[in-house]
Parts: sequence; C-alpha cells; structure tokens
Amino acid sequence: MVEKRKDNDYASEALLVGSLYKNVDLYIEYADLIKSKYDFHDEELRYLYDMFELFYMTFSQEMNESKFTIFMSQDSERSKRYKDIGGWRTIEYQMSLADDKDVDKYFDTVKKYSLIREFARKNFPTDKMLQHPKFPQMKAEDIISTMRYAVDNINTVVGGGKQATLLGSKFADKLASWKQTPDIGHPLPFPKWDEYFRGLRKKKVLVDGMLSNEGKSRRMAKVVNFIGVLKRVPVLVLVNEQDEDEWYAMQASTICNNYEFNFLNSNPDNKESLTNITESDILNGVYESEDQYHLITEIVGEWIKENTRVYFLELNKYSDEDLQREIKKHVLGLGVEVIYYDTLKGYKGDQWETVKQTTTMIKNVCGEMNVAGYCTIQLTDETHNIDIFDLNSNNIANAKQLYHVVDHMILEKRLNPNDYHKYRITNEWGTYELDKNKTYYGQKIAKNRGTGKGTVLVTEVNLDRNTWYEVGFLTKVFKPKNDK
Repeated sequence: MVEKRKDNDYASEALLVGSLYKNVDLYIEYADLIKSKYDFHDEELRYLYDMFELFYMTFSQEMNESKFTIFMSQDSERSKRYKDIGGWRTIEYQMSLADDKDVDKYFDTVKKYSLIREFARKNFPTDKMLQHPKFPQMKAEDIISTMRYAVDNINTVVGGGKQATLLGSKFADKLASWKQTPDIGHPLPFPKWDEYFRGLRKKKVLVDGMLSNEGKSRRMAKVVNFIGVLKRVPVLVLVNEQDEDEWYAMQASTICNNYEFNFLNSNPDNKESLTNITESDILNGVYESEDQYHLITEIVGEWIKENTRVYFLELNKYSDEDLQREIKKHVLGLGVEVIYYDTLKGYKGDQWETVKQTTTMIKNVCGEMNVAGYCTIQLTDETHNIDIFDLNSNNIANAKQLYHVVDHMILEKRLNPNDYHKYRITNEWGTYELDKNKTYYGQKIAKNRGTGKGTVLVTEVNLDRNTWYEVGFLTKVFKPKNDK
C-alpha cells in the first residue's frame, strides 16, 4: 500500500527559514511573496519567520546570535517562546543545513504545498494531485495551471501576481479619501516645483538634468536636507560620483546659508540664514570668528545630528540589481520614503538602452515600494549653445528615451550674463531685469503629468554657498522685427 503523501514539507520550510537567517538580504527579494500565515504549516517555523521579519524591520539588518538574542529578550513572552524552541541553537542548526543559493527551490516547494492546502480549504479535490507520481517534480505554477479558474479565491501570493479591479467601483470612496487626505507628497523648497508636482509624491519619479559640473548634486543636496533633516522624513541618497566627504560639505553649506534651515529664527517673514560661509572655507577650516565656529560645529551640528533622517550610500557598483537591492533594503528596514539617485547613468556603458532600462527599474521599484524618487542626469555639451526655452529631451546625454518613463522632468542651465538682456524675471511683485552681479539658472519644465509643462522658471544661485532661491518665471524680451 502506497503511503499517503502529506500536504506539507517541513524540511523545505526549515531550509527556507535557515536560508533567510543565513543571508538576510534574501528577505528583500522574498518579503512580498512570503505569507507566513499560509506558507508555513509548522507553527514553530512560522514563528521563527515572523520573528526574523520583525527583527529585520525594526531592529537590525545584520543577523548574529548576540543581536537576535537581545532582540528576543526585549519582550518576556517572546523570550520564553525563544527558549522553548531551543534558542539560537535551533536557528544555527537550520542555517548549517541550508544552502542559501538554493533558496528559490526551497521557496517554490513551500509555496507549492501552501497552494495545495489553500485549494483543500476551498474544498477542491487535492488528494489526487498529492498522490500523482510526478507531484515531487511539480512546481507551484504547475499547481496553479491545473486549477487556473480558482486562483482568484486563493489567499496566498505566487510570483507577485495581480488581479484586475473594476475601475469606478470605488469612485465615491476614492474622492472622499482625496478630500480628507489630498494626493500631495513631501514638500519641496521651490514653490513652483511644489505646486506643479504636488511635492515629491509616492510612486512618482522626478528627473533634474544639468550640464556636467553645473551643480546637479548641489541642488539635490538642498532638497535632500530640506526633506530629510528639516522635515525629518527618512530618505536614502545613492551616489556614484561624489563621495561622503563632499556630501558632508554640501550639507554644511546648504544648512548654514539657506534661510529655510534657520531653526533659530522664530519669525517666518525674516529670511535670514544661520550664518554666511563658503563651502571652501568650511573645507579649509577657515571661520570668521570662534563664535561662528562654535555656532556651526556645536549648535548647528547638534541640531543636524538630532534631526537627520538622511541615509547615505556611496555605490562602488551601481548595476540595476545593486540599486534595486539597496532601495528595497532601506525601505523595508529603515522606512525610507524618498529615494535620491545621483547620477542616473547606464551600468558599464551609457548607451541609451541601458540608461532607459535603469530609469524604468527605478520607476518600477518606487511604485512597488510606494516611495518617491528623485534622480539627476547630465545634459549634452551642446546645451551650452541652446536657449533655455528651446531645451527638450534631445538634450539629455545618451538617453532621451527616459523622457517616456519618468513623471516629471526639469532641464536646467546656467544663464550666460552676456544674454541677461534677452530675458526678464516676472513674479508677484512685477517684471525685472536680471542683475549682472548675480548668477541665475533657468529651469524648463520639460515634462509633468499636470500643469506647468513648458514653463521656464528662474533660480538665483550661489554655488560657493550652495544657496538656491526660486525668484519667478523667466520671460523673453520681445524685440520688434524692425528693431536694429
């Protein structure tokens, strides 16, 4: 008599758990796919998985006996359960048996049995399938294919599959939710950007393009610190060109010199910065006085330390896989809400196909993880000779095709003082000539899924102090045809 096959595989469940404890980064790939309530038949293994997930999300992304034991001892009930199942020795044994390179096999087997149990709960005949001679070779997808029309009733998730919804069925509820909580993202320190894009919104990606060495990272630094320090929103900054020291210097000059960061000022109408110091003086250790040095290092430094939610990562490798792994790891483990990437480029080559592929990946992962994205990109050298009003996606170095992927695109260039006479600044106070003693950048809103497309804004910039202030719209001076 053939022994009846069970509807669970304890060994695969144990090996899957052991693989995750052995290589915690695997959680990034499987977090959305594993549903412990359905996937683990064994209660102790389900508990170990749930504790692993809680540890990763709330305590640490580095797994070892000391850290995990401290974590488990923080709660009396948790500590008792941990001791009852054998403590770290049980986990260590499962880790020793698991080969984390085979995690996909363990996962598929666990998911296969999970599906069998779910179908059985729905009163589908699974006994014949379990006793089929080729059942051990079947994969989870094979189980689904045999009962394809019943998949929408299954609670577990395989491969991240999605089900279509009936558009319009929740119309009133959707509008009511927007009335209560408008679809507005994290605020930007530039009023018109904030108005046109409705802040940095979840699942949306903004790309800011400039020429090389014109200040892409510096403008980004103001946005990063405005959201990640002043507003205390967890953000992740991924860079592949400048290093951590350069970003520390930009953080110092940005917060010291831009009036928005003056936390000592109680009058919102008083637009004074904390102090006035160039970035080069900061790097050279040159200060006007001991009082200024004390202000910046002690008072400002302590304020930054208490408020910063900026996670910084310098990438030696920046393949799509590396980027995706780091984004998911920081979102899942640290609750990051905005992703910054400086500079958007192709991995091992800047062919437009690879840059578009990377942009598409960032857009997709922002959508999947429900976070906002902000990337910088380089414009072509020919941009020097093109009027700001004439800039378009063709001016993006190597990758004009990414225009179709992103939600918002800004193309910027520094205005040549010799051309200041061609333009005017228009704002709520009137129309003005450009001051030849100041530096201005024009920004063309090249793409926006909303208002403002084609608009050209103007920002007053001081790169030495890293100040960026939006001052109005840039307009062209009308010159009659007969004017010589």
